[in-house]
Amino acid sequence: MENNGRRTFLKDTCKICVLGAVSFSVADFLASCGTAQKGFKTTVDNHKVTVPLTLFDANNAQIISPKNYEYEIAVQKNADNTYQALLLRCTHQHNPLVPTGNGYLCSLHGSQYDKTGKVKKGPAEKPLPILQTETTATNLIIYI
Repeated sequence: MENNGRRTFLKDTCKICVLGAVSFSVADFLASCGTAQKGFKTTVDNHKVTVPLTLFDANNAQIISPKNYEYEIAVQKNADNTYQALLLRCTHQHNPLVPTGNGYLCSLHGSQYDKTGKVKKGPAEKPLPILQTETTATNLIIYI
């Protein structure tokens, strides 16, 4: 009888360990599915997003997260004080992209883009869409 009790204890303990390991793996996987850190949150008004220019004082590259908009926008301030805004939408099948340390990744089929929006790895063949921008005295306006 003691052997059966030990066997049951070991089986139950193993089930708990496996369940715990799977739970952590699933949580890690789900966290990696979207962007863990959202960018500067703003709203869309009349197909425009307004971002304060002071946002770029500390870092020339910013991710913009428009409220109720499916895609984020990557904005780079250039040395000549112009801005390039990339729509983070995969050109293969319009999946939202995830910013990485050196570009952007499509988690659906694995397309990769560099920081300028050029395709590094397919199946995507076209670069990321560049959005029109304009600056005022205090803001960057991005047209979407």
